[in-house]
Amino acid sequence: MNDVAFATYVCGYCGAEQSAQVSPRTCPRCGHFGPERDFPTRETLTIREQNDRFRAGLVSPTGCPLPGTVVVTAGVRDRGRDFETEAYLAAATDTAFTEDNDPWGDHGFGVVEVNGEKLFWKIDLYDRALEYGSPEPTDPARTHRVLTILFPSEY
Repeated sequence: MNDVAFATYVCGYCGAEQSAQVSPRTCPRCGHFGPERDFPTRETLTIREQNDRFRAGLVSPTGCPLPGTVVVTAGVRDRGRDFETEAYLAAATDTAFTEDNDPWGDHGFGVVEVNGEKLFWKIDLYDRALEYGSPEPTDPARTHRVLTILFPSEY
């Protein structure tokens, strides 16, 4: 029996799925030809949706049911409550994802601006005990997200 691992890749243009050992460059349905980023795995899309939902929960009146923690660095906190609040809002509503700031396509990192100052935000996926990386990042029962907002100099 062959132990070759296959993943399911999804065309970012038409949604067609295909199983392959490596990321495809062409969609068999629509013919789109593009970089690896145009063909994320189903797992990446699930993590992306969960990361977006977790961030949006920062400003939602009902929050987010995904387990997680939000932290800001001392540098962000030192700017005062209004700045910190604006940083939360900026991270929660960020949609400016590019190959440079989101190379894996999972919306786990972003660059935002608050009062003319650049901030980074990042999401790390830990196990529920916060000791190691999550053993199954797509499973909310086994994953605890940690969103950190920081200045680039604190990275």
